Amino acid sequence: MLKITNLFLTSSFFYVYLSTYCLAKTPEFSKYTVRKTGINIISQRQTEAESELESPNQFSPNPLESTETDPLLPNPPSTGTVTGEKREQLSQELDLLNAEAAALLAAGETTKAFDTWNRELRLRRYLGTAEELAALERVAEIAWNNSQRLQVQWITKRLETLQPEIQEQEPVNLELLQALGSAYTTVRTRDSAVTVYQQVIVEARKREDVATLKQALTNIGEIYLNWLDYAQAAIAYEELLEVQQQANLDTSQTETTNPSVTTASEKADTLRQLAFIYNQSGKTLQAITAKERLVDFYEGQQIITEIPDLKISIASDYEELGKLNLASQYYQEAYSIAQSIQRFLSASDALENLAGLYLSQDEKEAAIEIYKVQLLIDQQFFNVYGMMETYDQMGQVYSQLNSYPLALSSFQKGLELARQLGGYRESYFQQKLDKLNRRVND
Repeated sequence: MLKITNLFLTSSFFYVYLSTYCLAKTPEFSKYTVRKTGINIISQRQTEAESELESPNQFSPNPLESTETDPLLPNPPSTGTVTGEKREQLSQELDLLNAEAAALLAAGETTKAFDTWNRELRLRRYLGTAEELAALERVAEIAWNNSQRLQVQWITKRLETLQPEIQEQEPVNLELLQALGSAYTTVRTRDSAVTVYQQVIVEARKREDVATLKQALTNIGEIYLNWLDYAQAAIAYEELLEVQQQANLDTSQTETTNPSVTTASEKADTLRQLAFIYNQSGKTLQAITAKERLVDFYEGQQIITEIPDLKISIASDYEELGKLNLASQYYQEAYSIAQSIQRFLSASDALENLAGLYLSQDEKEAAIEIYKVQLLIDQQFFNVYGMMETYDQMGQVYSQLNSYPLALSSFQKGLELARQLGGYRESYFQQKLDKLNRRVND
């Protein structure tokens, strides 16, 4: 039998002590597993969008490779870029082309819009590689969102042409490498993006550029995460966490403007990502470890409000592993902390999960006692829907215990609350009452 430690409810209106008869027996229960399925919404949308992209014509010439002279630049410079006043003038004219293309797209003239953008892209290279990369990524995102697969392929081809030029520069230009990696990410060319960011990581380590190193690791982690490659994503985020921790050891915490210093939100984000990744990949023990580290971090930062929901999540993980005594312990800890800081919704959720845990082990009386406490919590923040659901659960459990008067009373209270909610589930509770009354009268 699971242990229920003392649950306290304290307010100006009441003091409730839920002591229990379950303290004596403590052995672990048999395995109990609740399967959880996670969906990465970003990747799902990406896959759906890709399936909808128009089929490319492999024989279409790539307009970005055209050598036709443009009226805006009839005599392209032999050095590859324009300078001085001509550069400023060309930049302004290309901005106008971008605006014109956007207007055409908004008017439904998709083909003309991308013809105009391609003209802009051909000329952007004369403003320098950084300018061109920024424009390529901008138009690639528009093309992707408008199902222009062929346009995305043309831009990808141009990026592949630029890649060796950028990677072989001496000294290495980290800004251009990062821009190239970002552009590859936008056209969804995963392996190329990762390759570029890995070069960024190598160079950033040489230069001891921690800020750039952290950003590159974050980018790689996000790429793998969006492609549902949880194993590689975990490697990237674990390395990121190590870099974040080491950076703070090597840097004075008073240097708040130093980008090498890991902020509280950065470390919390990394730990949250790791917990999510491990849960999604079925590595529950690693997920628990990440969440425990996050709990410790929040305690150190005195961010107590985040802890109850984390404790509930850890409890759910232990429940999935069949470690029910630990699950019970964490649900109770979550309830205790949430109640003490008046996070009533989290407190109610913890109790609901704890009651469900006992029901899964056929501990109906223990579940009833927990539901009673949950009702008191829900009353504190006027959670009418929550009380209705709890009375429904209590009615079902009392029915299983053949405690028909208590079951009828629970369903009747649930019905009254359903009417307060505008009749939501009113017919359900009425059917429960009718069925139970027939059973009692038979």
